Amino acid sequence: MHIQATKPDTVGVGLNDSPIGLLAYILEKFSTWTNPSYLSLPDGGILKKYSREDILTIISIYWLQGNILSSQRYYKENFLSKNIFNSKYVNIPTAYAAFPYDIGEVTPKELIQLNYNLTQMTIFTDGGHFAAFEMPKELANDILNFGLKF
Repeated sequence: MHIQATKPDTVGVGLNDSPIGLLAYILEKFSTWTNPSYLSLPDGGILKKYSREDILTIISIYWLQGNILSSQRYYKENFLSKNIFNSKYVNIPTAYAAFPYDIGEVTPKELIQLNYNLTQMTIFTDGGHFAAFEMPKELANDILNFGLKF
């Protein structure tokens, strides 16, 4: 995560140049950002949550479109912001879904409420950074429940 948040262009150029490098890089993220206990497994636990076909589809999308670099720039442009506490308040109803194995800690409700009109906060018992890919039905139901409130 550090290189993505500090020097995404450095790693992005190399990943756009090598499909095998891109595959290795993304597989490592799928393993470590899905569940940290998977690190001790011989295969990184990749197939516990993802099918081979889904993995190859995701890799192909990044490779064929050449967009791994732009996906990494998000981290640099957003996570190192010094203005997090000076943001304008977002009055629009907001939902927050938290997953225990995401790459950061679950943001405290009080911190979210400083900047957002938090109307729903769901703390899941499973899932990581790729929750929409890992557990699409659960996340879709959470989003649907939020939408039904209006």
